[in-house]
Amino acid sequence: MAAENSRPGSRDWELSNPATGREIEGYASAASVRAGDSIALHVSARSGRFDTRIYRLGWYGGAGARLVSAIQGTPGEPLEVPEPRPEDGLVACRWPVSLRIRTGTDWPSGVYLARLTDSGTAKQAFVPFVVREPAGTRAPYLLLLNTTTWQAYNDWGGTSLYDFNSRRQARALRVSYDRPYGSGPGAWRGLGAGELLTTPHTVRKAGWEYPMIRWLERNGIETAYAADLDLHADSTLAAGRRGLMIAGHPEYWSRLMRDALERARDAGTGLALFGANAGYWQIRIEPSSEGAEGRVLFCSKDYTRDSLFDTAADRDLTVRFRNLHPRRPEVALLGVMTARGEESVEADFVPIPAMRNSWIYRGTGVAKGTTRALTGLVGYETDRSFVGDSLYGTWSPPRLEVLSRSPIRFKDGTTENSEATVYRAPSGAVVFSTGSVQWAWGLDDWGSPALRPKRRQQDAERVTLNVIGALGAGGAAPAPSARSPR
Repeated sequence: MAAENSRPGSRDWELSNPATGREIEGYASAASVRAGDSIALHVSARSGRFDTRIYRLGWYGGAGARLVSAIQGTPGEPLEVPEPRPEDGLVACRWPVSLRIRTGTDWPSGVYLARLTDSGTAKQAFVPFVVREPAGTRAPYLLLLNTTTWQAYNDWGGTSLYDFNSRRQARALRVSYDRPYGSGPGAWRGLGAGELLTTPHTVRKAGWEYPMIRWLERNGIETAYAADLDLHADSTLAAGRRGLMIAGHPEYWSRLMRDALERARDAGTGLALFGANAGYWQIRIEPSSEGAEGRVLFCSKDYTRDSLFDTAADRDLTVRFRNLHPRRPEVALLGVMTARGEESVEADFVPIPAMRNSWIYRGTGVAKGTTRALTGLVGYETDRSFVGDSLYGTWSPPRLEVLSRSPIRFKDGTTENSEATVYRAPSGAVVFSTGSVQWAWGLDDWGSPALRPKRRQQDAERVTLNVIGALGAGGAAPAPSARSPR
């Protein structure tokens, strides 16, 4: 990781002329690809020709990305937007392959952006994809990208899994990866990149996963990357690692994803949720109409609209995990879960004074008694523990420690607390949850001030290093020192 990020960065990687009028847009044939394999891009280009530059996201001395490949003058054409399918709202393109990108065996695992530029209009858009680590290698840490949640909110073509941004306020039951990522007003800086860079739904702020990527690579944490779909397809993906990390907003999981995380924890792999609202809805992952695996997400959010209702296969019902039969509340794995979701809030992260001596706060102002709160790190959605709750309290992991209690206020004037927690599973694996989607804003200030205020704080960095150092160690292992920006 350190060697990769010592290479020259490319400060011009961002969009300078976003294609807000659909002058160019595209999607990848897969959410991820193994290093050395090919991935196809399907591109609609208004002028009939386009250029492509491939960047790997990282730190790179603060540049934030490195150019790894450039392709000039690829033929293209303007392509149609299909109508939503009447029975389920599915929007799936059948665009032809425009070009195939052969990744190099020397391409490090990471998050990559193909930046498309229409030759006639000079308009630009992104297409994201992940490069997984080569076969036979296994980094100690894995960061999972939340592509299922990106697609759940993606309203390109007129439908998402939500009423608020779907045509005629009628959400779809199915959404497809075979379409570009849309971007709502105010989020053009990340056009085409889903929630990786900006949030294209009601929040319209900087995203959460890219700041986490920058911070991990700035600090030299040996991390591999994968899409959440990879965990669905490969139940061993997290096995044998010190820890698996998730940042931001991982709202949609399949049963196989949840199963894989539980098995990894029970085998000693730590889990750090630097986010919130995780594993809230269960989804089923289906093939496309052409038979390509992993291209469609189904989520009815309603027993009566799911064909598995009242059948022997109801463990795959697409409802909240906590409402399954038997129940699988998120708190049983994560220690926390969303009490009241789908409303944007923002507050300070407030450590519990009695926990100041916890190893989580080692080396921080919290431990010294000089830090009372971490500014603005609680939001956009939040979680809390359910210790003592009459329904879900019995599901809380044994020896769960509540580390923070941050008051938040909703639009209707009601209040509750967001809470961060940690516990150690019988396997020795540490499971940590911040209780906040926007924790990563405390690690890196990308996106400010244009998309959000500055939020980077040394105490947030130290806590994160402490957690990563303990993952898979069966306790509070020494953590590296945070590095200052170069």
